[in-house]
Amino acid sequence: MIRAYFNFKALPFQKNTIPEQLYQSQSFKEGLKRLEYLKQNRGIMLLTGNSGVGKSTLIRTFSDSLSTQHYKICYIPLASVSILDFYRQLNFFLTGINLHQKAALFFSIQETIRNFISNRKLVPVFLFDEAHLFKNDNFFELQMILNFDFDSICPAIIVLIAQSHLRERLARDFLYSFNRRISLKFHLIDLNKSESLDFIKHSIAIVGGSPDVFSTAALDVIYSNSQGNLSMISKLAFNSLFAAAYSNKKIVSEEEVYLASKEL
Repeated sequence: MIRAYFNFKALPFQKNTIPEQLYQSQSFKEGLKRLEYLKQNRGIMLLTGNSGVGKSTLIRTFSDSLSTQHYKICYIPLASVSILDFYRQLNFFLTGINLHQKAALFFSIQETIRNFISNRKLVPVFLFDEAHLFKNDNFFELQMILNFDFDSICPAIIVLIAQSHLRERLARDFLYSFNRRISLKFHLIDLNKSESLDFIKHSIAIVGGSPDVFSTAALDVIYSNSQGNLSMISKLAFNSLFAAAYSNKKIVSEEEVYLASKEL
């Protein structure tokens, strides 16, 4: 309905936007720079941000930039697991083999990583989503897994993707040892007002729509209601377009935004 009514080439504000068409805020660009540094130097990075800020999009953009000829990418979305399941996940993503004993899993993981680096010239990349759900013990286990050559090198790229409160947890004494091993910490922030309006206009432009499909008042209300949260902006803007089309309006006004906000 929206696509036909507004004569769009595709639906706007979708999560599957190709990297070349992504809107990149200043914070997003800075995050990519940090990830590029990690790509060159390896180590552990903590990526935090509030829900809906765009962490997954940032990681997907980074992952898409990695050649499978040079990197072994392991995206691990299940964080709230026991120690043994943590080992099993890592080993399965690396080898495709199911083992059951912790010692066998530990040596399999380390040997596979060593083989990737030395023989296959592949850098393992571990992307742990929802890392704030990690049990404390699994931080210690990850620290041991990454201990190579008397802890003199880090052979892999590890990104912990988490809600903001993980920073506070890692700063506590019982996680001090792991926290000090984190090479980079980056906090992805919401869009400011100018970026929020640019994002909406950009999202309409890439599907062939008119940049004036949202009135100035509508844009202001979307920002006021979303406070620059990327996910909230997308939902509000998309639902506002639907409300306008349903009301046979070609320009989205603040009235449609208010109606859309009641659906969230």
